[in-house]
Order: sequence, then structure tokens, then C-alpha cells
Amino acid sequence: MSSLAEKLSTRRLVGPEQEPIILHRRRIYILPTRYGGLFTVLLILMLIGAINYNNSLAFALTFLMGSVALVSMLHTHRNLSGLQIRCASTQSVFCGQEAEFPIVLSNRNALDKISVNLRRMDNEEININVPAASTVTARLSVTSRQRGRLMSGRLKVATEYPLGLFHAWSWIHPDAACTVYPTPEKNGPTPDFELQGQGEGQARQRGQDDFSGLRRYQHGDSIKSIAWKQSARGAGMFSKEFSGTGVKSLWLDWDMAGSHSLEQRLSRLCAWILLCESAGNEYGLRMPGHSISPGKGHRHRHCCLSALALYGSKVT
Repeated sequence: MSSLAEKLSTRRLVGPEQEPIILHRRRIYILPTRYGGLFTVLLILMLIGAINYNNSLAFALTFLMGSVALVSMLHTHRNLSGLQIRCASTQSVFCGQEAEFPIVLSNRNALDKISVNLRRMDNEEININVPAASTVTARLSVTSRQRGRLMSGRLKVATEYPLGLFHAWSWIHPDAACTVYPTPEKNGPTPDFELQGQGEGQARQRGQDDFSGLRRYQHGDSIKSIAWKQSARGAGMFSKEFSGTGVKSLWLDWDMAGSHSLEQRLSRLCAWILLCESAGNEYGLRMPGHSISPGKGHRHRHCCLSALALYGSKVT
């Protein structure tokens, strides 16, 4: 019966919800647990015995235990009521790694929220406490099995506090997703960067071939480039400028990855992006219907890897 009720309750969620998600009384469900059912049977037997023997102490004990159960039901429901839930920003991962969804639970009430369970439908639950007037972050780990956008999916927030006689729960669907990059190819071939750079590269930095003039010294200039003779005249610090071919922009083209399957080609391009980034080169990416101008740095790396991850728009 409990599992059927949980399935029916999930049908109310048709997609990601606007955050923060507030657990109000209309979206919290509650049913007796297995122990709660046994406790109910015990109360019925005690009531029958009290009626049969007309024992006032048996009546008092039965009604006392029944009152405790009712109060426990109210506390179980109140343990979820008023919780505010949202999902913080996620970090991108490579396929096969654990993606973490930081779930932020805020308790604006004056009472602690004890033993709150948070669980994705295919993962183990996380048990946390949310003190009064505080915020707690629970990190839900999900194994990424394919590239693309990994959604947090529906999450179950439940509790059986304080006595375990009742099970209260609510389903939420945060609007959170993690970008899963393709798995980098291991021991794969490297592209002929020199061939790709010829005729396509642009001077992105000052060269070191021919002297072209002087300029005012800027913080961070190399000591070797300082014009000591001119600076010694007392007119200030100067740095030498040189002209040359400079550093060329490398292009990673879709056709460079060879005639492999789609996923193998994406994995190879992923490995080449990481190789260029670690070497400090400026690189661009050309894909069917999409092109990213040359650059480097964490943001550019994420832009290129995201283009590979979302190629074909796979969502899990």
C-alpha cells in the first residue's frame, strides 16, 4: 500500500520545479510504517482485552499508547513541513565519474528537523539533520554513465522521526543538471599541430625574433626584456619589444579525429583539448554546424568540452 501511494504521489510532478521548493502540508504524504501497523494491531488487542475484563488500568494504558501514536504522527509530519530545498551549482565531470548534486535544505522554523532522508530513485539515501534557523547542504552522488546533461531527477524527501510509527514523504524535482564530458581517449594519436597551424594561425603574442622598439615597463614583464641602458638614463623603466611569427592558434577539426564511431571521435577530440590546455596553447574547435574561436583557459576549456558533451543533445 505504501509503495502504491508513493507511485501515485510522483505523478503530480511533470517536470523541474521552480526553486526554492517549499514543503507545505498539501505536498507531504504520510502513512503508517510496518511497525506502525503492528502497533495498531497491538492497540486493538489491548482494547479488546480491556473491554473483556472491564479493567480501567488496561483502558488507561491503551488510550495512553494511542495518544502517543497520534502525537507521533503530528511530529512526523511537522518534521518535513516548512523545509525549503534548492540545488546549488554543480561541477562538470567526465563520463564514468561521480557527479555531485549539492542539495541545500533551509529550516526557517524554530524546531530542528531530525533524521531527514534524501534519496534519488536509483541511489542510497542520505540521512541529515537540519537545525532550527539554519541551512545544511547534502551532496547527492550519481554515477554518470553517458555524456550529455545529467539531470538530478526526482528526489524523495522522507522521515520517520520520532518513533518510526509513521512514514512521511514528499517528491521534489529540482531544476538542476550536470554537464558530463566524453571520456578522454587514452594512448590515442596526437594531431599534427604544426600542419594545422600553418596558414591558419594568427599572432596572439609578441614574438621574440626581431627587435622592433621600446615601451614603458609593465608589471609582469620578463627581466630579460628590460632595456637596462635606456632605463639607466633616469627616464624610467623600459622594456624591449620584438616582432615575429608569435604563437599560432591551433584548430581541432572534426575530420582530424579520423573515421571512427561518433563516441570514439568525441573522446579523441576531448583528449586533444586537454592536451592543448595542459600545454598552454591557444586552440579552436570545428564541429559540424558549430565552431568555437581559438582561446585558452578554464572557461574556454569548458566551452569546448561542453560542445562535445552536448553534441546530439543527450540527456540522462
